[in-house]
Amino acid sequence: MNKYTSAQNGKMGGRPQTSSKIRFSIPDVTLVILTEEQYKNLLGKYGLALLKKALNILENWLKNSPKAVKYRGKNNYGHFRSDGWVINTAKMEL
Repeated sequence: MNKYTSAQNGKMGGRPQTSSKIRFSIPDVTLVILTEEQYKNLLGKYGLALLKKALNILENWLKNSPKAVKYRGKNNYGHFRSDGWVINTAKMEL
């Protein structure tokens, strides 16, 4: 067993969890939480137009869906997988 807690090392030794207290201010987006590094990574990966559309889709889902309650106030980087529903929906709407 390693000596790190799950907050430092992620569950079962996976990726470290990202604190929701470290936020990057994104214009017109209040509920989606990303760090500056995560935002820059997504911007380089998807481009500005697709990322902006995906951020708006996720923002609306977090505001309006009762299922989204457990994701509010947490880091949302995991929602931006290249094969995930947020990116696929944004690609269809562009």
